[in-house]
Amino acid sequence: MDVEILNERENPLLGRREVKFRVKYPGVGVPNRQDVRGRLVAFLNSSKELTVLDYLKPEYGRHSALGYVKVYENPDAMKVEAEYKIKRNFEVKQKKEEAPAAEVPKEEKGEKPEEEKKEVPKEGEKGEK
Repeated sequence: MDVEILNERENPLLGRREVKFRVKYPGVGVPNRQDVRGRLVAFLNSSKELTVLDYLKPEYGRHSALGYVKVYENPDAMKVEAEYKIKRNFEVKQKKEEAPAAEVPKEEKGEKPEEEKKEVPKEGEKGEK
């Protein structure tokens, strides 16, 4: 995976460095955000805790994607960042392993067992034949 910096600027008001980049990758699928962020941390010589990958947009028909990353000076400066972006960058998704659902007894579902179910004859019908 190759990283090319397209534009870089300092934002002293927000205490961060803003970088637009292009990442070129082999293969069919776009690499996941954590891999791209890790490569950018190494390329920009920044701290992983202070680097926020804002977006990563694949380019149609190419093996590359355009992106935008923000490198903050300190953790206090990151308070301006949206909460969902913080979660997206720093929480690792865990794949859910679907376990077969345990069968719940009918008593717990609120149903009566078949033995206890009795048909009640309607009015006008004979009970037994």
